[in-house]
Amino acid sequence: MSPWASPLRNQRGVALPLALFVLVSLSVLVLAFLSMGGQEPQISRNLTDSSQARYAAEAGIEWAFDQLASAPGAGTGSWPDLLSKSAVSGSNPQAHWITSPANTQITLPGLTASFGTYTVQIRNDSLAADQALTGVAPEVGVTNTDGNGVVIVTAAGTHNGVTRQIQVVMRRVSLPPFPGAYSMPGVQTDLLFTNSSFSIDGQDYICDTNCQDPDVTNRTYKTNPSQAKMKYGLATQTGNQSNLSPTITYEARAEKAFDNPAKLKNIIGKDQTNPGGPAVTGVNTVVADASLNPAVMQSFLTALQSFSGTQILQSTIACPMVLTGSNGNPPSNQPTLTNGCGVNQTVNLGTRQSPALVYFRGELDSTSAFTGLRAENKIQGAGILVVEDGDLRTFGHFNWDGVVIVTGRYVSSIFDTGSQVTVHGATVANETISDEGGNQNAGTYFGTYYDGFFNGNVTLRNSQEALNIVQRALLFRMSTWREI
Repeated sequence: MSPWASPLRNQRGVALPLALFVLVSLSVLVLAFLSMGGQEPQISRNLTDSSQARYAAEAGIEWAFDQLASAPGAGTGSWPDLLSKSAVSGSNPQAHWITSPANTQITLPGLTASFGTYTVQIRNDSLAADQALTGVAPEVGVTNTDGNGVVIVTAAGTHNGVTRQIQVVMRRVSLPPFPGAYSMPGVQTDLLFTNSSFSIDGQDYICDTNCQDPDVTNRTYKTNPSQAKMKYGLATQTGNQSNLSPTITYEARAEKAFDNPAKLKNIIGKDQTNPGGPAVTGVNTVVADASLNPAVMQSFLTALQSFSGTQILQSTIACPMVLTGSNGNPPSNQPTLTNGCGVNQTVNLGTRQSPALVYFRGELDSTSAFTGLRAENKIQGAGILVVEDGDLRTFGHFNWDGVVIVTGRYVSSIFDTGSQVTVHGATVANETISDEGGNQNAGTYFGTYYDGFFNGNVTLRNSQEALNIVQRALLFRMSTWREI
């Protein structure tokens, strides 16, 4: 045996180095775990701050949604006004502060700044590259106004020094001007009243009680204490109605329908001789308004037709559409739609909480005898109702919050004998052809082509509240939500 083998196999003295090695290893692991454990609260705090900042940014987006959805078409607070405010320093492309004064840190409702704050800025889609973000052709180089109803909003939320930003695209189609409770932007303003059971009221109305009740018969409405949004009773476009001889203005033609004191007292609204004064009755609230014209109305209708969710319900002379509501209360907002040619379906007419866009299209009938939509029994709805190229004829009870538009060629709004009609918002009669029926002074014209208020009880009221519901819910869109 080698004399060296025995010493090499001798393990005496190994325990101490091993123990020291294990002790050092354990110490390193403990220190590592302690270090990691010490960082966990900071990591957790960073995550919390980041989440709080993002929630604050989301609150900023919601705040901006409210501001932009309810913004007027022109003047203070309008989109062009907001785009002309203070520029964000160093922004490229140029953005503008929505908050006032500029760069104001807004706290969350009912909370202090310790819970987070946000700022909001807006810019027009002014870059060629914005089309990838918005999906529409941009207004390249235009920074201080908006012409296509598309803006880009960025909200920055801050909490404990941590900031998160969210950017969205906001798009809207503005309601056209409705200067009257009953607006007639078309090329005829022919009206026929066979009784005095009607009210056309341009005062601003709001829902007063039971406003969330799905049964319209349980709600009450009152005039708004602030009449800042009061309108005329009836408004026409300016100029002359060309199909009459001798020529007569649209305004004068409409005024001729109010041919006795009993009818005059039933139209009320803003006074054209004193627009800032109290409401008046009679012909002084029948006015020609330059904001009304068929081109503006047609542009709005074309935009409605282009909405991805718009379903156009076709009514034909052979198979006219009929909406049949309930026989008792509550009136139905989901009546049955039939046409005698196989259509038998339920149509959602919307509610104040969830308004609907309902679009009926008829077909050309030069005799003006075609009822594009017949409404029977008890019906209620909210949103936008359009009847194009066909008469709207009501029988029974018809209640609507929002906008009712009858438009096209050889058309009329006919509130028939026995009907009970109430509209809060705006009612529009838009005749787009002027020479229907040839000689418009012929006796057969009366009652055939007119917008007829027959032996029904008809109440047409201006309501900015109802129009705001429509604007916010149906004509305003938010898309391309992204964190930047």
